[in-house]
Amino acid sequence: MIRLGGAAAALVIVLSPMAVRAAEKTVVLNVDNATCALCAPIVKKTLSRVPGVKAVQVAEATADSGAVAAVTFDDATADASKLIAATTNAGYPARVKN
Repeated sequence: MIRLGGAAAALVIVLSPMAVRAAEKTVVLNVDNATCALCAPIVKKTLSRVPGVKAVQVAEATADSGAVAAVTFDDATADASKLIAATTNAGYPARVKN
């Protein structure tokens, strides 16, 4: 009986990470105030430093809009609110693109 309990515990430990795996998600953000040539790299670096972020692509601002950032992240660690907080704290308020 002790062996069975140990085997069951080992099975739970092995299978637990499979059930808890996070999904990789991508969100697109409109980033305000990012209008100069240096802004896009700053926004990219800021977003890249958020724990859980896997990839960041930032398109520079056009004449009629701010920069646009596509961010891929691990949803167990990061979320859109953390990304928005990071850019806002760096001086570039953002919102999820509709």
